Amino acid sequence: MKKIREVAELSCAHCINDIYAPVLMAIQPVLIATMGYSYFEAALLPAMHSIISSLLQPIFGYLSDKRGLRVSVSLSILLSGCGIAAIGLIQNLFLALILCVGISAAGHASFHPGALCKVSSLSTQTDRGRLTSLFVVGGNLGFALGPILAGVILATGGIPGLVWLIIPAVAGALIIHARSGEECPAQGGQPVAAGEGHWGPVILLFAGSTLRSWVTFGSMTFIPTFLVLQGYSLLAATSMVTIMLLAGVAGQMTGGVVSDRIGRKTVVVVSTLAAVPAFAAILITTGPLLLIPLILFGFFLWASFAVTIAMAHEMMPARIGLISGLFLGIAMGAGGIGVSISGIIADHAGLQTTLGLFLVITLIAALIFLLVKTPRQG
Repeated sequence: MKKIREVAELSCAHCINDIYAPVLMAIQPVLIATMGYSYFEAALLPAMHSIISSLLQPIFGYLSDKRGLRVSVSLSILLSGCGIAAIGLIQNLFLALILCVGISAAGHASFHPGALCKVSSLSTQTDRGRLTSLFVVGGNLGFALGPILAGVILATGGIPGLVWLIIPAVAGALIIHARSGEECPAQGGQPVAAGEGHWGPVILLFAGSTLRSWVTFGSMTFIPTFLVLQGYSLLAATSMVTIMLLAGVAGQMTGGVVSDRIGRKTVVVVSTLAAVPAFAAILITTGPLLLIPLILFGFFLWASFAVTIAMAHEMMPARIGLISGLFLGIAMGAGGIGVSISGIIADHAGLQTTLGLFLVITLIAALIFLLVKTPRQG
């Protein structure tokens, strides 16, 4: 129970840390309509946050493993929140906005390697999947709450109201610091022996995870439009996608727990394969029954997310920081780039073609996961 409590606290910190990035997407209409920013300038803010965070995460992870340099989880949350909150004070200075976004992105990037190092140090072979899933779910909830929180603030106080977003960051940082549960026991600081670990399987896991991220972000981006074109109202479409994402949260927790019992590779391969027919059913189902394949797709696609991270940690125990940065930084960022490619395809070949491509990408990801050799397999 002590381990679960500590990871739950870190999961709450993860929730707070991941609230802030979606805020940048939520404020774009206000920046354009009332502040006079161009579409490019407004879109540049979330893009810069994503790029900086994705690139810095493996760097922070590498420095953690190689040099023992770890940024305090409390400091990471503060940087992530203060950078976004400061936008409320300097919304008229675009270069200053970019600087604030950079500060927030650095905090966001430094959080994951340090926090996951702590989670990994608390985990064993019998509970690593469950504890990793518990931590990751916090980020999912934060990402979902960010736009809602931003909407309430913008509706009541406009852009200046963003300064109130400093409260979750300060409160979370103080609580985590007071609990004294954020520091990762030193395993780093020492050079990693050449050839240690299992880079081949990890590279395959990374490739499959990148493709899965492409489908994850792509489905969140294009399914609402698909549903509206099928005759659903915008409210109904967004509500159904929200239910799909909540099913994903349940899938993540279930996948982690089950992987501790029957094996991580089995869960990753089976759940990813199961997501293929579920997504196909979304494309051919109409009416109230459409909710069933949406729930199944969200559950199965997200079920393997934390489990792949747990697998990679077990394969590279001396590279926890770097692995965390790669899977939560580069793989997620590359998946976001994939969405842009999907948009180009949709412009030229139609939305149905893009959605059909997601079926192929998911199947390829499952086949890549199938090729992964776990340490027990030699």
